[in-house]
Amino acid sequence: MAYHLRPARKSDEPMIWKATMETVWSDVPEDEKPTLDRRYFDDHLSEYLRDFVEGRRGERFVAEDEAGRAVGYMILGEITPIFSPHPTGFVYDIWVAPDRRRSGVGRFLIGEAERWARAKGYRKLKLEVGEANAPGTALYRGSGFRSERLYLAKNLGQA
Repeated sequence: MAYHLRPARKSDEPMIWKATMETVWSDVPEDEKPTLDRRYFDDHLSEYLRDFVEGRRGERFVAEDEAGRAVGYMILGEITPIFSPHPTGFVYDIWVAPDRRRSGVGRFLIGEAERWARAKGYRKLKLEVGEANAPGTALYRGSGFRSERLYLAKNLGQA
């Protein structure tokens, strides 16, 4: 199936909000979820994400199928890594509709993110993925992404 990319519109924001909130919640480590109040988590996270989701920070794109249905989106932007003076393209968020996963939408979005980054003159494109997100990790590794840093955590019990 062929997909095409378009800039996100205001009318896409409900989809982007819903998917972003669910994506971030699914990336919270399972041992941390019981200690979090989901409503507080969502409210706090919404404040942080507002500029990304509403298009004031980064660029938003929607993938559509041949019938014009939204099947995924991504938010792209720039970071300057601590260990490098060179600004880098960054995939802030990427999402594929559940009924379209494993159908090429993710590969399409990653390819478009790479084209976007090259057009902006970035030397690298980076992203983060939750340790438990095996399908996402496989997609990114299959697209040539490699680990650069590893964040480790140790549960210290109740404080």
